[in-house]
This record gives sequence, structure tokens and C-alpha cells, in this order.
Amino acid sequence: MEAVTGRRSAWGAWLGVLCGVMLLTGCGYQLAGSGELPGGVTTIAIPMLANRTAESGLEAVMTNALIDELSRRRQNLVVSEERADAVLRGTISGLGTGTLSRSATLTAVERRLVITAELTLTDRNGNVLWQDRQLRAEQAYAVAGTKAGTETNRRLAIGQVAQRLAEYVYERLTDAF
Repeated sequence: MEAVTGRRSAWGAWLGVLCGVMLLTGCGYQLAGSGELPGGVTTIAIPMLANRTAESGLEAVMTNALIDELSRRRQNLVVSEERADAVLRGTISGLGTGTLSRSATLTAVERRLVITAELTLTDRNGNVLWQDRQLRAEQAYAVAGTKAGTETNRRLAIGQVAQRLAEYVYERLTDAF
């Protein structure tokens, strides 16, 4: 008798999952960023971003994050400029930090790092296919007991923000196309 009850509950669970999947697909639900690229683009070149901040090397971190994310999401998407249907160019326009919390009036415990950027996707003729001038991402990081420790945490936060911005770019590039 227990075996029959166990089978019924297993079938009931599978039936529930199947109904859920059918409901989600039937209502037009889809993951963000799962559409096509604008203008029928199938390959993109990503030259080094311009860096208008005082943070040395930020352009390399951000450019590499973009290349990694787009390559991870779509195989053979990122190619050389000579082979690309379109070019994704951009500028890192700002990097700011601010105190999030304090343990005393002059002692910060946690800071927030904010990076802003502008990106434009153009086709071979220079036509703008997509543009976002207000990309922004942030990450909190802990203030350590030493300057070196705090700088390490800050560098890790920069990497996390770069990755988050790259994810945003892919999702926005493929949204509603």
C-alpha cells in the first residue's frame, strides 16, 4: 500500500512541475536577454574602452569583463574588428566611492564603489544599433584593518562591478530584439 501511495505522490509532483512549465511557456515568459542582437548582428568586436577616471587599468578590467561575458553567453560572438558585423565601443565615465557605514564619526566600516559607463554598438557603416549612456553598477566592500587589506577589497569590488555591468550590457543588447 505504501508503494502505491509513494508512486501517486511522485506522479503528482511531476504533474505539478509539468503544469508549471506549461503555464510559464504559455504566457510568453522568457528569460531577460534571450532575444536576438539588434540589426541582425551575429558577431561583435570590442576594442579597449576609454577610461575617463583616475583608476589605472580600469579600462582593461571592464573590457575583459565584457569580452568574457559576451563570449560566455554566445560562442563565436566576439571576433576581431575586421570580421565583426558591429563594434561595441564605450567609455568608463565615472568611478566613485562613498561611505556606507561607520563604527565611529571618522571610522568607515563599509564603502560603496560605483562605476558608470556609456556604450554604443555600431554597424560597419557607423549606424548606431544600440546605445546606453547611463550604465551603472555598484558594490559594497569592507574597510579592512590595513590600507592594503582595504585596497584588496576595493579591487575585488571593481571586478564584481565590471562583471555586473557586462551582464547588464548583454541583457540590454538582447532585450526586445
